[in-house]
Amino acid sequence: MKLFRSLLSGILLLLSLSVQAQEVLSPWEGIRAKSRVRLWHYCPEPEQARGSGIIILPGGSYHHLGIRNEGHNVAAKLAREGYAAFVLRYSTGMYGHSYPVMMEDIQRAVMLVKENASVYGISPDKVGLIGFSAGGHLAGWMGTYYDKNYLARYGLVPDHSLRPSFVAMIYPVVSMTDSLAHTRSRRNLIGPSQPMDLKNSLSLEKVVRQDMPPVFLMACLDDPVVDPMNSIRYSDTLEERNVPHRLLLYEQGGHGFGYRPGKSKDVEELWIQEFLLWLDTEMNH
Repeated sequence: MKLFRSLLSGILLLLSLSVQAQEVLSPWEGIRAKSRVRLWHYCPEPEQARGSGIIILPGGSYHHLGIRNEGHNVAAKLAREGYAAFVLRYSTGMYGHSYPVMMEDIQRAVMLVKENASVYGISPDKVGLIGFSAGGHLAGWMGTYYDKNYLARYGLVPDHSLRPSFVAMIYPVVSMTDSLAHTRSRRNLIGPSQPMDLKNSLSLEKVVRQDMPPVFLMACLDDPVVDPMNSIRYSDTLEERNVPHRLLLYEQGGHGFGYRPGKSKDVEELWIQEFLLWLDTEMNH
């Protein structure tokens, strides 16, 4: 039985690796002098294409990125399900970056994908975000401040609204308040001085707007890294503001697992199946 399971896991891994990024984009080419920001595009098979795009934001405490399990593996899975998937390697503290550079990166990525929607076979009105941990915070940040042009200092004015069609936040950092914040993420994002007005504006549970896109939340109650109360309190505020959302809680699972193929009974497979079902009911009806 163990041999069979090993063989099955190996086959699933090979299948996942068979879907590779078709191109790698440099969103800041010709705009920033130097940039490590990259956008990997995963294209679905034409007969499976749904006409929707999803930009993926890996986590890593705004310091680094867990770009395999929380990026490329997720993109390959979503492409197999018919979505045009994009993995964003955004700026992080490891390379000396802090607020608001990460928001500039995601706004530039959304702008680029929407402007080239016809090339990717998608509708510019069907581009959503999924983020993990600190990447979940970045996704929620974008879902909140999508109409504040962080790109203006580069002379960029988007042709399309940057509002995501949905925001998915997986075991996310949400709050920057002292009682809930993941302190490493907060330190990498806004530095040691942490002015109160900035902390409040980036505490997403404090700034929920009624016209936000639909939100999908997932957290594990045994998460030892990011307090799951981040997700629970955020869900409560979304409920108060009548924002369509779903909160998915698991008793066990921890943090940082992302998605790996071949884990059919594990939380990491369960959550992505629930996410896909939510997309079908909320976004593809």
